[in-house]
Amino acid sequence: MSEQRLEHVEDMLSQLISMVGGMRTEQTAMKEQLNGAVKDQTDMKTQLNDVSKEQTDMKTQLNGVSKEQTEMKTQLNGVFKEQTVIKEDQASMREELTSIKTDQSSMREVMTSMKTESDRRHREIMDEFKILRADQDHIWSKTVQNERDIAQLKHRFSN
Repeated sequence: MSEQRLEHVEDMLSQLISMVGGMRTEQTAMKEQLNGAVKDQTDMKTQLNDVSKEQTDMKTQLNGVSKEQTEMKTQLNGVFKEQTVIKEDQASMREELTSIKTDQSSMREVMTSMKTESDRRHREIMDEFKILRADQDHIWSKTVQNERDIAQLKHRFSN
């Protein structure tokens, strides 16, 4: 029964390790996405500067450029919002990771406690086996002695 518990705890730890590995992979992917978003943001800023130059050169197309600027600002705000969401997700992931580490630590404590208890029980059982072995040896020696006594009595009364 104790081995099953240990196997169950080992399975749980294995699952926790897999979950932590998965979370790290997801965090790395999110960092790559964030880097892409920053690059996109830089590209958008470059485009915005180009639009400003075009605005100076092409005052006749001011309305069209104003619309493009408005769209770019909207996209930029969307990127900022996405960036904020990503930062919030990262903070949430950090909290979850801390929680997992805490859970893992408590699991280690439980495993240590279970191992100590298992060792104690093992020693108790082994002590009981030693007592049973001594009792059995004593019973056998008494049985042999009784058999000898019976044989001697039979021999005396049969003659």
